[in-house]
Amino acid sequence: MGTTDHLTTMDNKSTVPPPYIPKYHAVFRCKVDNRMYKWPIIMWCIFEIIILIATPSILWGLFAVLWSVAPFLIIVLLSRYLWGNTTYIITDDILRVSTPLKSLDININSVKKIRRGKFWVERGKNYSATYIKLRIIYDRSSYIYVSPEDENLFIDLLQAINPNIEYSSERGL
Repeated sequence: MGTTDHLTTMDNKSTVPPPYIPKYHAVFRCKVDNRMYKWPIIMWCIFEIIILIATPSILWGLFAVLWSVAPFLIIVLLSRYLWGNTTYIITDDILRVSTPLKSLDININSVKKIRRGKFWVERGKNYSATYIKLRIIYDRSSYIYVSPEDENLFIDLLQAINPNIEYSSERGL
């Protein structure tokens, strides 16, 4: 056929390139640790007991408790929704971290190190909902925290794309 051997002909007038099929494509959901909700609930219960004790009558105490239930439930359900819809998508050499509020693209070839451990995290860098996280260090000094449901497959896939990625884990984790 000449110069158009790689193009598919639909009819005599138009040619369409073959579809692009990525070499790597995987979607990982964020693992949500239920322990993330235990401490706020315990603290809320302690707060409510203090309110019940401090109010002059039981009726005022119950009224105060009922007024604090709605905002607390809204906050817990909103955080559950946000963490439940966080995904980590690997397509070819791009890691896309996607949340309902924002997303971030990282070139997998720029990833230097992955470390598994318990970290204190900074605002804006945390895309995980567990106590044990993966810290992904990329570029020179940029990093984010993630917690995919299947950590081993996630790390294996990243190392298959970029074999130069170093992986380490804290002792006992």
